Amino acid sequence: MNIWAKWDESVQRFAFGLSDNGGLEITRERHLALLAGESSGQVIVVGDDGRPELQEQPGPTDEALRKAERAWRTVELSRHEWVVTRHRDEQDMGGVTSLTAEQYAELLNHRQALRDWPAVDAFPVIAERPSPPEWLVDLTQ
Repeated sequence: MNIWAKWDESVQRFAFGLSDNGGLEITRERHLALLAGESSGQVIVVGDDGRPELQEQPGPTDEALRKAERAWRTVELSRHEWVVTRHRDEQDMGGVTSLTAEQYAELLNHRQALRDWPAVDAFPVIAERPSPPEWLVDLTQ
């Protein structure tokens, strides 16, 4: 028993049926292979001959990657804001600060690198993200 596969333009996918639905006839084995591929992350698309075929899932667009990296950057800036605020408050009160002058300078440099991140040539490559100072990682975990 074969399966009928008809491309439905309105939903951009195939409709499969046991009776003639106006599409193309494919074997049951082909239908099972298509479903197995789809369940493993591939997508069913229209082949050059109009028949259903499997294709790798397209990756995110460059704009989606850029948007995600901007969101990550915003979260990182917010995540460290309390450290900046605490240090400034301690300075304003004239007491001892929790951060050394060097640490505070590193923190400000890191925050500037985060702000500059979208303008860097490597943006939005995750492996090229600005790295926080090790002491900041320990402090904010």
